Amino acid sequence: MPIPEAPRVTKWPFLLGDVLLVGLAGFLIFTASWPLSRWEILAVSACFILGAWMAIIPFLREHTSAVKLWEQSNLAEAAQQLDRLVTLANQISAATGEWQGIQETAVRTHKTAEEVTQKMTGEARAFSDFLQRHDAQEKAALRLEIDKLRRTEGETLQVIVHLQDHIYALFLAGVRTGQSPLVQQLGQFRAACLDTVRRIGLAAHEARPGDEFDPKVHQTPDGKEPAPGSRIEGTIACGYTYQGQPVRRILVALMPPETTTTASIAAALPSELPGLTAGAPAEESAAEAGPEADPEEV
Repeated sequence: MPIPEAPRVTKWPFLLGDVLLVGLAGFLIFTASWPLSRWEILAVSACFILGAWMAIIPFLREHTSAVKLWEQSNLAEAAQQLDRLVTLANQISAATGEWQGIQETAVRTHKTAEEVTQKMTGEARAFSDFLQRHDAQEKAALRLEIDKLRRTEGETLQVIVHLQDHIYALFLAGVRTGQSPLVQQLGQFRAACLDTVRRIGLAAHEARPGDEFDPKVHQTPDGKEPAPGSRIEGTIACGYTYQGQPVRRILVALMPPETTTTASIAAALPSELPGLTAGAPAEESAAEAGPEADPEEV
C-alpha cells in the first residue's frame, strides 16, 4: 500500500528566527568587552541554542508527521489484513460446514450401501436355498420317475419273457405232434416274435443237445448244479439277454449219468425251420443278438 506524503511545513519563519538569534548572538559577541562575563556567555549560548532549536523544529515536525502517516498506513494495512483474515476464517468455517455435510452424506450412503448389501446377501441366500430345494425336489421326482420306469421296464420284460416261454412251449408242443405244416407255421410265428423282441434288445438263446453243462449259461429245474461233465439233453425254456445284459439262464434238461449216447430230443425236430435255426449255441446267439440291437430302434 503506498504511503501518502506528509504536508510540508513552512520553514522560512523558523529559519528567519534562527538567523535572528544567531545574529543576535554574534552581535553580543562583537559588541561585548573581553573577556565575556557570565551573563553574556549565557545569553550568547541561549541565542545559539534557541536558533538551532528553531532550525530543527520544522524537520522534526515533518518527521513526526511522516511517522504518524506511516503508522496510520500500517494500521490501515493491518486492518485490511484482519478483514482478509476474517473473510478467510468465514470461508474456512463454510468449508468445514460443507465437509461436515459431505461426511454426513457419506455416512448415510455407507449405511444405505450396507443395508442394500445385507438385503442382497439375504436375497441371494434365499434364492440359493430355493434353488437347492427345487433341485432336490426335481431330483427326487426324477429318481421316482426313473424307478417307476425301471419297474415298468422290468415288469414289461418279465411279461415278454413269459410270453416267449409260452410261445416256445407251444412250439415244442407242435414239434411233439410231428405235423410238419403245423411245426412250420409255429416256427415262423416264433421267429417273427423273436425278431420283434430283438428290436428292443431282448434276445433268446437255446442250448444245443449234447453240449456240456455250463453253470454260467445253463441252469437246471431244481436249481442245483450238476456234476462236472454233465451233458444237456434238451432245452426246457430259453435263456434271455436284454441289451447285452443277462436276464435268465437257459433252463435245460440233463442226460442221465448212465446214458453213453446222445438221446437228444432235437432228433425229432426238422433240420431246418424258416426264420429259426434250432440248436444254436447260447454263445453264438448272444453274440448275434446283443451287439446288433439298435438302440435307436428301441
